[in-house]
Amino acid sequence: MKILPLAALAAAAMLSALIALDVVWNANNPDQVGPWLDAETHPYLLPIIGILHAVLYTLLAAALIQSGRAIDGGRPLVRVLRWILIGCFALFAGLFSIVIVDPTFNTSGVYEILVTVIFAVSLLVPIVLGFALIRRRHFRIPAILLIAPLVVLPITLIIETFTVFAHPGYTETAVNFGLALLCVAASSLPATSTPALHNRASVPVSDGALDR
Repeated sequence: MKILPLAALAAAAMLSALIALDVVWNANNPDQVGPWLDAETHPYLLPIIGILHAVLYTLLAAALIQSGRAIDGGRPLVRVLRWILIGCFALFAGLFSIVIVDPTFNTSGVYEILVTVIFAVSLLVPIVLGFALIRRRHFRIPAILLIAPLVVLPITLIIETFTVFAHPGYTETAVNFGLALLCVAASSLPATSTPALHNRASVPVSDGALDR
């Protein structure tokens, strides 16, 4: 098993812990953001959050690249979805790097729109990817987590109606763990040649065919 997917899984766990902390804070302080998001009062904490996000997204993108052949399984749709996610995470890593350099950076306007669009894509594409992988036995658990936002999001809306414990990070946590576990599962598969090469190698070629 390769270290990169495990590092992505550890980073996903760290971010989920931060989300849990944010849930508890918001429930007890509904009118005040957590100190880790207060750039004016605690400017030294925001870069740490930026580093955590940038590291996670960098690791996820790298792990998806590293495990690409095993995840794709020769299927063009899966490959396209995987590269869309790699692009999203690369952009996220770059955007959060700006926060690391300048915690007081104005995140409204175009920046906010861009982040919203990328965030939406990074939640919708994994759902399609999960359905595309659900029938593959080694990827079943990660695929279920990737599809989970279809259930988690409505539950979050219900929680928001009746309690103070709603948080958008629930769906993000499911996707992050799903992708990290997908790469972990892919890294444990034996390395094989691509289907096209395997099929070519298994077909005998006569001398007459070579002469044509």
